[in-house]
Amino acid sequence: MIDQNAPEFLQTANKFGIKLGLDRMEGLLEKLSHPEKHLSVIHIAGTNGKGSVSSYCASMLAWDGKRVGLYTSPFLERFSERIRILDGREGLLSWEKDDTYGEIDGESLKRLSDLVESKVGEMLSEGQEHPTEFELVTAVAFLYFAEQKCDAVVLETGLGGRLDSTNVIKKPQACIITALGYDHTDRLGDTLGKIASEKGGIIKEGVPVFAMDTHQREVPNSDAEEAAQVLENIAKEKHAQLTWLRRDEAVRSSQNLRGQCFSFRNKNYRIRMHGSYQLENASLALLAMENFVSQEARQEGISHVLWKGRLEAICQDPPVILDGAHNPQGVTSFVAFLEEMEVLQNENPCEVIMGVMADKDVTRMLDILSDRWCVPLGRITLVTPNQKRAMPAAELRNAWDEALRRSTEFYNLESCMYNAREKLIAVNDVETACRNAVARAVRNHAPIYMIGSLYLLGEARGVIEEELRRNRLLRDK
Repeated sequence: MIDQNAPEFLQTANKFGIKLGLDRMEGLLEKLSHPEKHLSVIHIAGTNGKGSVSSYCASMLAWDGKRVGLYTSPFLERFSERIRILDGREGLLSWEKDDTYGEIDGESLKRLSDLVESKVGEMLSEGQEHPTEFELVTAVAFLYFAEQKCDAVVLETGLGGRLDSTNVIKKPQACIITALGYDHTDRLGDTLGKIASEKGGIIKEGVPVFAMDTHQREVPNSDAEEAAQVLENIAKEKHAQLTWLRRDEAVRSSQNLRGQCFSFRNKNYRIRMHGSYQLENASLALLAMENFVSQEARQEGISHVLWKGRLEAICQDPPVILDGAHNPQGVTSFVAFLEEMEVLQNENPCEVIMGVMADKDVTRMLDILSDRWCVPLGRITLVTPNQKRAMPAAELRNAWDEALRRSTEFYNLESCMYNAREKLIAVNDVETACRNAVARAVRNHAPIYMIGSLYLLGEARGVIEEELRRNRLLRDK
């Protein structure tokens, strides 16, 4: 994603690609006098749920009165989202009202980027390799959090763990491994065991580890067992106490479009985010934070979290849901949400907007959607996100055609639309597709569901909000 307001040095560094390894990062931090050594870190790796778990942890720490640095990726709408400070309880409440709150300011981002650029120049003059974009941004984040004297930093890995640039942290306060799945298999390995080995690379000597049960949807039992054994072996080797969050430990008591309530280990909690997987994400964060914050901070902190683009209900009437379901596990969670929310099954036929990256398992994603769709369906608009890895809208339409031909369930579903292939519309321009979809939804009082790549959501979220406000369906907080 591109944000023209971010320093050019950071934006153009994507030409150096994605390269795993710690040598470049360690060389850069040496030049910067190791700002990371001044940080107290909660380190988080995993395939799915990293951003949500990170935000839960940061929010609990902030409610407990701490000045908290939060480092996440990728950004959705603004580059500065990746580096944020929540200054205690007031900071958390301010973030809840304004999603720009706490983001690194433009002057600091430019100043620290210039400093990093000067040190990269020294590295190059010494024959060292140019750091990647993610390494540069991570260095800026370390500098900013150290400069701002954060009490705690919640640090999300970018890709993998063992060779991720964030893994220069030698002694974090805790390590968290979220749900594992089959993503980036070209870099992390083609089995869940290999992926677990890479993610588990953040585990450090004597540091407590909190891990999500590897038995997840779309994961065969044998693969889950292998991955669990890998993590247990790493923890044993590192003399690190490993605590598992087992599936179904969190029990939902109620839910609506404003959030859900659940119990976990004999305590009651409320969160604003949707989906059964968010109960697991919140519980994993609660488990990890038990010895770091008070019980009040755990209960209140997580109740104020809203993570953009993850089953995000930006409008209640009609429902408008944005979800970065970009792989089979994400799509499974999305349709499970539709199945759980009975109120959505009584709505008018919905508008669906979808755009994906070509390097994802699109075939499996569409098979899940076509076999399990459960709400009245009106039109599916397929778009091309503005990203070089994006699948063209016309190609996605063809893939949908094939999925509908394969499906043995779709036309037996009460929710399906007649002549479905005729209602698959390919539109290359995301903004046009969004404005047209909102206009139709307003006319028909129909829900809108946007699913697929976070790149798509980053392009579309502001456009949809603008159209909803223009039609007086959405008010500022």
